[in-house]
Amino acid sequence: MKPFSFLSIYEKLESLVQRLPEPLQQPILKEITPIKTLFLLQRAPRLVLLGKSGAGKVEIVNALFGSEVVQPGEENLSDGAWQTIAPGGRGSLRLLDARRPVSLNMLKAALTAEAPDLFLFIGSEGHPAEALAADLDHAEQILSFTESRHNSRARMLGILVTGASGDTERARQDLHATLHKRTLLSDRMAGTLALAGHLEADRLAQLIAIELPGEAHLEMARLSSNRTLQKQIAQIVIKSVTAISAAVGAQPIPLADFPILTSLQAGMVASIMHISGREMSAKLAGEFIAAVGANVGAGLVLREGARAAIKLLPFWGNAISGAVAATGTYAIGRSSVGYFIEGLSMKDAQRLLHRKPKEPLMLK
Repeated sequence: MKPFSFLSIYEKLESLVQRLPEPLQQPILKEITPIKTLFLLQRAPRLVLLGKSGAGKVEIVNALFGSEVVQPGEENLSDGAWQTIAPGGRGSLRLLDARRPVSLNMLKAALTAEAPDLFLFIGSEGHPAEALAADLDHAEQILSFTESRHNSRARMLGILVTGASGDTERARQDLHATLHKRTLLSDRMAGTLALAGHLEADRLAQLIAIELPGEAHLEMARLSSNRTLQKQIAQIVIKSVTAISAAVGAQPIPLADFPILTSLQAGMVASIMHISGREMSAKLAGEFIAAVGANVGAGLVLREGARAAIKLLPFWGNAISGAVAATGTYAIGRSSVGYFIEGLSMKDAQRLLHRKPKEPLMLK
């Protein structure tokens, strides 16, 4: 989904916040800002391939996307320019194949236009010594140029592309040792990984995500369908929206918080849908909330009943109301993560909605 669609949800929310008392507006808008920033600055990760040519590109890209988005015949199709890979709108990747024999001048032009987030040095068993030495020299040239052009030191991950046969771990250790023999490469090493199988593909996505800047995390989680990454980002959204809900629900303004809370919860679910790789839609989010059994009417009665407690417990009534709002919001967020990211059935998501949380609702 495009950023303006996400913005439409939160622009509506911001307009509703203006109806609240002024002292409450700034704290709530402050909580909204990190979520907006996460989506507004969202961009594709920029990865640069180095090392052995003729193998590895297909395996790495397909491992990241979890499907055959690149065919074997495309392995050596490189014109020295950035390539956008975005199958099915699930997420996108910017890839620059900077391996020999592509023109160094063309690569420099591409690297000047866009700064890489991470370099991937591809190795394989049986890499001829002479060719390996040339590939290492080439990698040093690329890294040195990029650092001088952008005044940044993007890290490098060594990836051994191998089959099921042979001593894979020994080959990975050999690649690791080889890369560390070059000081310039060693200083930028983020580790090495042998890519052979589903578990290694998940690990590859996680290792890459660790090295990416914040603005590329969301797209990496979407394109890789890595549940660990997706859940980490979803928790950022849930915690912020829960905190906002608690603040709004604690205000002794009968019915005034109702449209704000419902917009908050719908925006949160829509955001989690987007994180999971689906289309973001406030309408679909509302339908999910209804389907999972988050009863709006009952929630309203609970909040208003909590506010009635102010007459008897003037120091605790607002806190009770805020806790009710936070509890409901957190439960909806937890349920949506279960359904959209963890793949639970709607029935299981409904159970999750009503289960007592195992962690505190209000988190810093």
